[in-house]
Order: sequence, then C-alpha cells, then structure tokens
Amino acid sequence: MFSSEVQEVRPAGPLARLVHPSAYRWYPGAAIGLLYQVSVLVGLWTSDLPLTQKLLATGLLVVVYVGFLILPPLLWWERERTRLIGLALYFALTLPLFPLLGTVACWTWVYVACVAGMVVARTALAFGIIGALGALQLVIFTVGGTVEDYWFVALVTVSIGVMMSAFARQIDALRRLRNAQGEIARLAVVEERARFSRDMHDVLGHSLTVVTVKSELARRLVPVDPARATEEIADIERLSRSALADLRAAVAGYREMSLSTELASAQASLAAADIEAHLPRNGEEVDPDLRELFGWVLREGVTNVIRHSGSRNCWVTVGPDRLDIEDDGRGTGLQGTPAPVGSLVAPAQTPGSGLAGLRARAAQAGASIAVEPGPRGGTLLTVRRTA
Repeated sequence: MFSSEVQEVRPAGPLARLVHPSAYRWYPGAAIGLLYQVSVLVGLWTSDLPLTQKLLATGLLVVVYVGFLILPPLLWWERERTRLIGLALYFALTLPLFPLLGTVACWTWVYVACVAGMVVARTALAFGIIGALGALQLVIFTVGGTVEDYWFVALVTVSIGVMMSAFARQIDALRRLRNAQGEIARLAVVEERARFSRDMHDVLGHSLTVVTVKSELARRLVPVDPARATEEIADIERLSRSALADLRAAVAGYREMSLSTELASAQASLAAADIEAHLPRNGEEVDPDLRELFGWVLREGVTNVIRHSGSRNCWVTVGPDRLDIEDDGRGTGLQGTPAPVGSLVAPAQTPGSGLAGLRARAAQAGASIAVEPGPRGGTLLTVRRTA
C-alpha cells in the first residue's frame, strides 16, 4: 500500500494511477463507505436552508466524496512530503462546509482520517493525525455546545481512521511478503542454475578428460598391442556410458557422489595417463558429512593433474576431516614458474569454473580449499573442515 506497492508497477501519471489494479481494489470499499452520506444529503435537502446554500453545500460535499475516492490512489506512489501536502489540502477542502452546515460538517473528517490511515506510511504519524482530528472535533463540539449530542463522532473518526491505517499496513505486509516470495523463487532458480553448471563441469570435465587420454593411448597401442588397445576402447565405451548416466542423474538432480567410487575411478584414470597413483584403499574413515564433498574435490583434482601437471606421480591422502591431493609436476606457478592455463591455481590469477565450483561446494559443507606449492615440487590441493 505504501512504498512497496510501487516496486511492482509504477504508474506513469495520474490517469494511470486511477486505473491501476490497486485503485480498482480500493474503489468498492470506499464507495460503500460513502453510502451513509445519503442520509446527510437527505437531511440537507429537507432542511429549511436557502436553496443557494443547499446547492453550495451539496457541491462541496460531492467534491469531498470524489476526493475520498481518488486521493489515496493518487498519493500511494508519492513521497511522504507530497502525501502530507495532499492530505492537508483535502482537510482544507472540508472547512468551507462549516459556514454552510455548522458543526455537522465535522462528519466529513471521518474521510480525512481514513485517507490519513491509507496514505501516511509512518504509523506514529498516521495515528497522531487521526488522534488530532478526533480531539479537534471534541473541541468544536464543546465550543458549539453540542458535545453531548455529537461526542461519538470523534470516537467514530478515530476508530475508523485507526482501522483503515491497520488495514493499509496489513495490505503492505502482504505485498512485501509476495515480493519476498518472488525474490526467493528467483534466487532458487539462480541457485539451481549454479548447481547444474557445477554438475555439468564436474561430470563432463572429468569423464571427457579420461576418454581423451584413453583414446590417445588406444591410438598409440593399435599398431603395437592391439589386444591392449581393444581393452582401452572397451574402457572408453564404459566411461562414456557412465558419463551419460551421470549426466542424466545430474539433470534429474539426484546424483550422489561416492568417495570410494571416485578413488577407484582416479586409480584407473591416472594409470591411463601413465601417472603412478598413490591412493588409499577407501574413504571409510572420512566423516560421512564430508564424503560427497571429498568425492567432488578428488574428481576435479585428479582431472587437473592429468590435464595440466605433467607429473609422474599423484598422492592422495584422506583423514576424517581432510583431503590432500599432491603431484610432482610443473608446480603451481607460485615459485616463479608460470602455471599452465586451466590449472588448479589458475583461479588465483584468472578465475575458473572448476575451483570456483569446488569452493562453493566446500563453503556449503563448512569446509575450505587451499592450493599451494607442494613439498615435492608440484601442486598441493587441500580441503579441510573449518566449521
């Protein structure tokens, strides 16, 4: 109802505001609130007042009624200062009725209180204005000697004004909730896209790297050892099917990472790349909460060792809350040797999706990833629990 309403669609001008869906929701209730004014008009025209006075009073009342209908939609999208000025002008519009109708004109302040409740954003200020209207009515009735007959008008003014103010704030809260739900839905889509992107990189990057290495090995073996080449081609077929299954599972969002399976896969992948693997037998000692993360890190780390390190050995050690992957290749580039493009440390210079994706996964699992020069001259990738 207040500033949150303008965040959806901000009307370009007064006419657009008057035909806005929010305005159409306001008109029926406001029109019902004007029905009891029929008795006021009937009383006016059945009185002994001169015709000219009746016409002037009727014209002013109609302007007040129309103002009550259109003023809130016109002011909802304005700043607070403009809203207060509009409210003050609307109040001033009722004052010429007093010379024509006397203290009965105080009834029109019920509409002023309603408008204040609907357009004044600050609760304390809205209640202050409404309370001041009620107090001013009591003063006028007291001075006019009609307080015993019309004191309840002040009560009606304050109660309806407070009710409308509370109603406006409830509408505003509902709109804020609806906007928050929309933002949550948008962020969920963004998060799902990021997850899907990470999964595609992790699944296809590793599998295609191993397929490429094995294809090159099979091509070299065809003329010298056809039987071994046939075995490698069979492995390529198996890896391709496995990658296809992982891809389908990733799309469905149900793929689970197994550290033990990745250790076995790393053994075969490193062997196919002529890299001697020094791996633990399994990952049973790893905390169950970290096994999936360690599986992803192992897959990405071994893939980068095969692609970029130029190493002859790869060591993997695991503990309850720690995983280390080390090679004896060209190093990280932190000791003066330029790191190969796409290596594990490339994100330190030019961010890459592999390490960025691993860090995102690690953060979600309460862990951190570090890449540094290894004691054997290569790269050391470490992931450990931090929380």
